[in-house]
Amino acid sequence: MKRALVLMLFAFNVIAGNYHSHFYKDWTMIAGVKVDDFKSAFKEISNLHLDIAGVSIENKIIDVLIDNKEYRLLSDLGYEIDIINTKGVLAGPDQEYKNPQEVEDTLEALAWKYPNLTTLQSIGKSLEGRDIWAIKLTSKKITEKQYKPTVLFNSMHHAREIMTPEVSLDIIEYLLINYGKDKQVTRWLDNIEVWVIPMFNVDGNNKMWNEDKFWRKNTRNGYGVDLNRNYPAGWGTCNGSSGNTGSQTYRGPAPASEPETQAMMNFISNYRPVFDISYHAYSELVIYPYGCGDKRTQTKEVVETIGKKLGDILDYKAGTAWELLYNADGGDIDWMYEAYQVIPYVIELNDRWAGFHPKYKKWRNKTVKRNRPGWQFLLDRVHKSGIRGRIFGGQKSTTSQIIINVFKLESNTRTLFQKYITHKDGYYHIVVNPGIYSLEAIINGKVFNIGTANVKDKLEFLDLEL
Repeated sequence: MKRALVLMLFAFNVIAGNYHSHFYKDWTMIAGVKVDDFKSAFKEISNLHLDIAGVSIENKIIDVLIDNKEYRLLSDLGYEIDIINTKGVLAGPDQEYKNPQEVEDTLEALAWKYPNLTTLQSIGKSLEGRDIWAIKLTSKKITEKQYKPTVLFNSMHHAREIMTPEVSLDIIEYLLINYGKDKQVTRWLDNIEVWVIPMFNVDGNNKMWNEDKFWRKNTRNGYGVDLNRNYPAGWGTCNGSSGNTGSQTYRGPAPASEPETQAMMNFISNYRPVFDISYHAYSELVIYPYGCGDKRTQTKEVVETIGKKLGDILDYKAGTAWELLYNADGGDIDWMYEAYQVIPYVIELNDRWAGFHPKYKKWRNKTVKRNRPGWQFLLDRVHKSGIRGRIFGGQKSTTSQIIINVFKLESNTRTLFQKYITHKDGYYHIVVNPGIYSLEAIINGKVFNIGTANVKDKLEFLDLEL
């Protein structure tokens, strides 16, 4: 009865508009909540709209950012709570981490230093008019017209996760410095377009540095929108976000309402990555689609196998958000997969003792080095088992949406493996496990046989000339 009464009183404060009127400016503590059952505890804490910072799955602890009233609320509900007073967690951001201007300056310097390997461009403007910068890394010595598959790495959907741009910047610097010296790196940049967006939420990060060290969202109307709950896929469908503007998971007034979200969606539409990693912090997890309970990808045998391999490489736990943690709707990886068959992952860097603001000298190099084998594995995987080709033949292939049905042939059965939308110029790159596949293209309602591929541990090529 007491537990129900506490919940009712808290709900009344939310409705009355008293909940988080300070918009997270006055957090007093990070607390570790010990739980017996992750699922039920996550559901209850999420329903209270508390700010879930991270987890330790092994130790059954959920970290929350709370004030004194919320501490008392959790205590009254019977939770055992430990206040984390580790200096590295409670300290403000280390000044060696980069703000939006410093990230821009770094990218410009690298583009100037490596003009034959880089293309720097803004993918769009933030709500406050800042550029969202992306850099393309690929060899410009390869002059013949050829299709190069794209891989995307992006960081900082959430403004307080200051380690994430460091991983993206390390990817850029590592590839540029080692091109022409390391055979593996040279092969990657000769054959792949690597795109990196080191700081996606530029407005939120600026606010994090100047107003609120735990700011997470963008800066919409002072309360902000969680950009990673604002994508159209599953938006607001499974209690995996909030309609309350004060919540840290506020999904916005409509799907893709935010200019930052729109910029990412336009980028994905234009460049069609084969793989994507979206870096977050913290909890040491590899998360793959989908975010809503019990839903899995059509190509889970590929998506989940690669995701689990990433987890093994990094020694992180791998799974969907709903398996590992809680429902999450409107996320970028769900939309990328659903809209354009990108194979995407969220990687949650670091454990709870590093937190959002780990000491730079202690954690920076350790974190980026630990994560190198993960992104390098994906670059290698691009040229492993898969089917690549182009559908061409004039206007038909360039002005019409081309859908490819991919069928897996096994034991005299023909099973639909995936529906795939080609790039606007007719190119496609489909990641599959070894096996025999037949492909057909659907153009303006007509079906065209592309061919059959016996895929082993390398790419097979199938073109269709209309």
